[in-house]
Amino acid sequence: MKNISFDNPYLLLVFIPLALAVIIPYFISVSRDNKAIGWKISLGIHLAICAIVTLAIAGIMSVTVLTRTTVYVVADVSYSSDRNLDEIDERILEIKNALPKNSRLGVICFGKNCIQLTPAGRAIKSVSEAKVDKSATDIVNALTYTDTLFETGEIKRIVLITDGNDTVSPDTGALATVVDRLVENGVKIDTVFINNTLKEGEIEVQASDVSLSSSAYLGHDSEAKLLVQSSADLNLKVNLYARERGDSEYREVFFDMLAVESGMSTVTLPLITDAAGDIEYRVSVSADGDISAYNNELTFAQTVEGKLKVLLISGKTADAQLIENMYGEDAEIDSYIVTRANTNVPFRVEDLTKYDEFIVSNVDIRDINHVGQFITSLDTVISQYGKSLIALGDLHIQDEASDPTLDRFEELLPVSYGNSNREGKLYTIVFDISHSINMASKFTLAKEAAVRLISLLDDEDYVCFITFSGQVSVRTPQLVGDCKNVLIDHINGLSRDDTEHGTDIAMGLEEAMKAVVNLNLSHNQVMLISDGLSFASIRSAEEVAKDLNDAATPVSAINVYASSDGEDGRATMRVVAKNGGGKYYELTPATNNTNDIIFSDVSDEVTESIVKKDSTVNIVRYKDDITAGFKSLPMVSGYVQSLAKFDATVPLTVNYEKRQNNIVQVPLYAYRAHGNGRVCALTTSLSDSFTALWDNDVKAQFIENMLMSNTPSERIDYPFNVKLERTDFETYVEVNPSVLNADAVTAIKIKFPSGEVKERTLTFDSQKYFITLDSTAVGAYVLDITYTSDGISYDASISFDVPYLPEYNAFATFDKTNVYAFMHGRGTITEGEIPSLENDESEVATYKVRYTIPLLIAAVVLFIADIIVRKLRINKKIGNKKASTEKKSRIKKVKKEETA
Repeated sequence: MKNISFDNPYLLLVFIPLALAVIIPYFISVSRDNKAIGWKISLGIHLAICAIVTLAIAGIMSVTVLTRTTVYVVADVSYSSDRNLDEIDERILEIKNALPKNSRLGVICFGKNCIQLTPAGRAIKSVSEAKVDKSATDIVNALTYTDTLFETGEIKRIVLITDGNDTVSPDTGALATVVDRLVENGVKIDTVFINNTLKEGEIEVQASDVSLSSSAYLGHDSEAKLLVQSSADLNLKVNLYARERGDSEYREVFFDMLAVESGMSTVTLPLITDAAGDIEYRVSVSADGDISAYNNELTFAQTVEGKLKVLLISGKTADAQLIENMYGEDAEIDSYIVTRANTNVPFRVEDLTKYDEFIVSNVDIRDINHVGQFITSLDTVISQYGKSLIALGDLHIQDEASDPTLDRFEELLPVSYGNSNREGKLYTIVFDISHSINMASKFTLAKEAAVRLISLLDDEDYVCFITFSGQVSVRTPQLVGDCKNVLIDHINGLSRDDTEHGTDIAMGLEEAMKAVVNLNLSHNQVMLISDGLSFASIRSAEEVAKDLNDAATPVSAINVYASSDGEDGRATMRVVAKNGGGKYYELTPATNNTNDIIFSDVSDEVTESIVKKDSTVNIVRYKDDITAGFKSLPMVSGYVQSLAKFDATVPLTVNYEKRQNNIVQVPLYAYRAHGNGRVCALTTSLSDSFTALWDNDVKAQFIENMLMSNTPSERIDYPFNVKLERTDFETYVEVNPSVLNADAVTAIKIKFPSGEVKERTLTFDSQKYFITLDSTAVGAYVLDITYTSDGISYDASISFDVPYLPEYNAFATFDKTNVYAFMHGRGTITEGEIPSLENDESEVATYKVRYTIPLLIAAVVLFIADIIVRKLRINKKIGNKKASTEKKSRIKKVKKEETA
């Protein structure tokens, strides 16, 4: 292809002055009568010479482009581009008009596959005529195919028109590799970005996702949350269909018409739980004007499990009988009654995962065999596998100020046990160190009692330790938290050498009165530890005890006695306790009964951790599941004091009456989340006198509410967690066993939507088992996972659904980020305009012909011709003049003859 060009095109302007230099003299020197044809020819020759000289000066030449350029437009016409095909046609037309010389243009269209719509050099067709599979975008394949169409020796160019979203090869690294290979093959590549994001005013509604538990329980409510996206405020139609797995036909089970706002909306779908089995669902959404129906349906499935499985651990047979009777046909209950003869309960995670709910009722869990592992396993199955724990009645947690086992168990619960609602209190221990108590091991027993009492006190309380015999010694009242260990060491260090003659109980109690008055706290308690063998004093011990009680300071008596003491000491201690408004306890060396029964009762006296009186029940949350069906509840006749933890919900409370008519509400029933599961606590007992005012109907309804409200969201009856992470193209499966075993094997059987089944073994990396599955096909995937450890296999079945291909996500947003990622500086990226298509001159082979010398020769030839023309014109003038003279002579001669 030839092209005319100039060395200096600006010199073409020289023609103007040259032409004027010729024309002006012509009009000046030649008269009108003498403007013969020759002069005109001469003028034309002069002007031609001016033009030729001008072209020569400007450096005119012809350039023939020998190298051919082939440009292929690679256009994305997948579903996401459907609304922008006209814009793509416009860009192709602009590219056609901007082609460099000796070029030809071809068009490649692609979606999931690609075709050559217009071969290079042929007439351009509209991309709307391209018959490609629009269900995906495969840029990698389109570029690779286009590279094969170029011929050797030509300049190769590709202009990619795309939104940058490759739904077949989402990894931009694969695209970057193709771009690099094209450049290495000598192909220049540029990209025109087309923004296919949904435009304002377009109506689109899409079922984006659905969330539900993989399983539900027979007769329990279950629902799915459907996430819907819409581009505008509109009226949405929702249809839910269901079928049992294996059936061929769906039936409609739900329909609704609702108004949704632009953006994300959640629609609640009620699911079927009236029969056990696998239920498959299909939900569809629609709206008037919706531009796409490809993304309007989702399918999902749920397994309806049979009865609840409950593990009951109790210290009372009556609890098991009551709960078994009240649960009726709604649950399968394994009951373990903990006694001295039977302390074995399931304690391994593998054993506990088969249960849905755990009930621990009126039992000291320290009596359980392997209690440490039981608490650890219970914590695991609740927090990781979503199980529920129900704690009922007296768990003896309040009996000890600090016990590692009980502390660990209490950490799981929604309440802290003990009288946490009282203000700081002064506990005064009046301790007998007379010679009489240093008989028959009474002194040892008394010291154990004192140490045990101090261990029950809270750190925020005050303690005053008074020893007496014939004289009194007082340790100044201090905060328990500051002196507990020192005081316990002091008591344990007391020996026979420290005992003295005389026993003046009244003197010791009078010192207690002084401590009470001096510290001036609103709550006080005196604990007298003695054998009661006191001699007479100015005032009797019974009188001082009454004075203390009148001063709002109860006096309780712990009588440490031997059979040889007789009844005198016992009688004195009983009267002291009675006059003091406290309680009387006995400790005897013969039976060594420094046991939990006595000190549980002492703990109640000291801290009032168990309230044994009729108390009003308050319904705080009427809309809570535990209060369903109740407008009120009868009073309870006893409960364990507790304080709700900061994250607990407390729907039921009781009125706790402090001294001076100060009433506060303390938890009767509380619950909170613990990891994926739930824990709750009822601080009264359902099987004894605490709920004697509750009839069977009330108990039955209450227990049913506890059962229903604490049912896990799904059943996980295997000792591992399964984690799924899905992208548009693959699914990552991770299995995390509760107990890692390097020798264990985890296998998976995958059923694909096509019905094909594949088996794989998961990879173990010292912490988990994992595998990545191809999930590009639309439909349901069923994963059957088998974990085998120590010869025992555990099975899990997990399913998920791929509702539609990523190409049909109408709400996907597109920007140039992906394009910059895979182009990585290899070519230009434009939006709304085409790239420059000019070739580098160094790449183009040309043949140039300069016309300066031929033009100058032509100018000389014309100049000679002009001379010839001029010469001919002069001779003609002379001839004309001679003829005119001869004519005049003839005329004169004729006139003379006529005259003659």
